[in-house]
Amino acid sequence: MISIYKHNSNRSTRRRGSTAVEVALTLPIFIMFLAALMEFGHVLFVSHMLKAAAKSGARYGSTDGITTAQVQAQVLQIVNTAIKPGAATVLIRDAGVFDTPNMNASTINYSTLPNVELSTIEQGHLYIVQVTVPYNQVALMPPFWVKNATVTGQSVLRHE
Repeated sequence: MISIYKHNSNRSTRRRGSTAVEVALTLPIFIMFLAALMEFGHVLFVSHMLKAAAKSGARYGSTDGITTAQVQAQVLQIVNTAIKPGAATVLIRDAGVFDTPNMNASTINYSTLPNVELSTIEQGHLYIVQVTVPYNQVALMPPFWVKNATVTGQSVLRHE
């Protein structure tokens, strides 16, 4: 009976070495997975926040008498509570191109749309509020996951 315990004892000491090797191989992969999960979750949070700020600014700018500068200030006030001040860029552009028949939205280059002053546009005119932040300005860790990317939030609305 004593020999059985000795045999199990030897077996468990041999198993401890293989467990250490298994942990050494899987732990870095698991930690990398958790880091990626946290980073992508944070980017989704920032993306959602930018979209909400753009939507809030677009709603604010849709009323009569509000200027482009006022909308930009409101959007930046919302955005700067969550990310580093000065990291975001707010653009307010003419989105009248969306009113053209058979327009394909996937072919529009938003950076080429003309700027618009909200206090002078006509009622019913479309405009877009776009908020952009470079990924490296919002990354939790050094941005080796995705380099040179931009996180964007935008909203298109008609002026009332």
